[in-house]
Amino acid sequence: MIYPLIKKQFLLVIRNRRNFTLLLVMPLVLVFIINFAVGDLWQGEAPVLEGKLAIAEHGDEEEDLERIKREIADIPITDDQRNLVLQRIEQFKPIHILKTQVFGSDDLKQFIQLEEVSPEQIDILKKSGEYAAILEVPEGFTYHIIMNMFGVQTEKPAFHYYINEDKDFTAGIVMDILAAFEEEMKVNMLFERYDLQEFRVSSQDIQGSVVTVSKTNPLTSTMYYAVGMSVMFVLYIASTIGTYAYEEKRIHVFERIILASSSRWAYVASIFLTGTLLSIIQLFILYGVGSVIFKVNWPNINQFLLITLFLSMSVGALSTLLTAINYRTHSEQASSVFSNMIVSIIAFLGGSFFPVHLISSFIEKLGNLTPNGAAMSAYLTSLQGYGYGEIGNNLLYLIIFSFVITLIAAFIFPKRGEVA
Repeated sequence: MIYPLIKKQFLLVIRNRRNFTLLLVMPLVLVFIINFAVGDLWQGEAPVLEGKLAIAEHGDEEEDLERIKREIADIPITDDQRNLVLQRIEQFKPIHILKTQVFGSDDLKQFIQLEEVSPEQIDILKKSGEYAAILEVPEGFTYHIIMNMFGVQTEKPAFHYYINEDKDFTAGIVMDILAAFEEEMKVNMLFERYDLQEFRVSSQDIQGSVVTVSKTNPLTSTMYYAVGMSVMFVLYIASTIGTYAYEEKRIHVFERIILASSSRWAYVASIFLTGTLLSIIQLFILYGVGSVIFKVNWPNINQFLLITLFLSMSVGALSTLLTAINYRTHSEQASSVFSNMIVSIIAFLGGSFFPVHLISSFIEKLGNLTPNGAAMSAYLTSLQGYGYGEIGNNLLYLIIFSFVITLIAAFIFPKRGEVA
């Protein structure tokens, strides 16, 4: 007797083409709109590293080196000691290294374009906004840094740089590189000052390898919102079936079903199975279209089928609960409140609109206690290529939720003779 009841429910839903089409079209339209509006920035994809760096020298590094050589010539040391010092000085040209080996390296120059400018241009360049950063090298920089390296206390050398806040990402990278370069200079100064060259470890002497700890598929905003809109709109099937079921009560169809020797348990089971099957069909259509239009493909199809089944069962359970409440209260207010208010609330908690973990971990945990939130977590985890162990808790929760809600619905559903 259950099959004819399920067929009847299917016909009621399908014949209302406007409502059924809305449940299928609206999620896809919203994915289009949201994906166009937010793009993929929310997922932490790296912004484009591209920009210009200007370097302005007030002095001349070669002149600083010649000045140091002249002063060393007047120091009363042996020729061997003097030659050793001169040899080290020739190898230590911080500005030359910065321009040729750091920002001039093959790996970096394709992203950051270094241009040498005169100090008189600095004010003009700052106003132009063309450069991500401007590095100003004071006069005598190399002289002071080398003299300090050999323990001669002179003026403390320091860079001056200007940041373009409109190009904060590239400017931040430049600052990080300069900070690392400064630390490297300090280390060099210490090794030279205390003659610790024999203890230095060359980068060529360090052998290593990169090991991938966790290899997962990246999530895009399209994937996220395709799942988010689907798990939200599938909930409207519950309110739709609850409304249709109450309409059957209002026009005394339910009484005729009971008079035809059908049990209320068969009716409740038909509501559950109808909600489950319609949800499966809706999700299959939405994700099928999504795989074609949005390229949302599942690495493990068995996981997808399992999550879809358990989510659909929870929607079937909600359908029976709303039907039972409508019958008990002699009103369709339960379905109306659910579709107009509760769906939006649990969709927000479940993360359909944006990743709720960005707000707080408490809201994230609360969202996972909703059927759509648990299913969404499982879907997204599956899309990233994780195994059953990572989605097991979500699947278990959906099973428990479906069982408990169906049990509650069966308990409050009016018994024979209680339906007015």
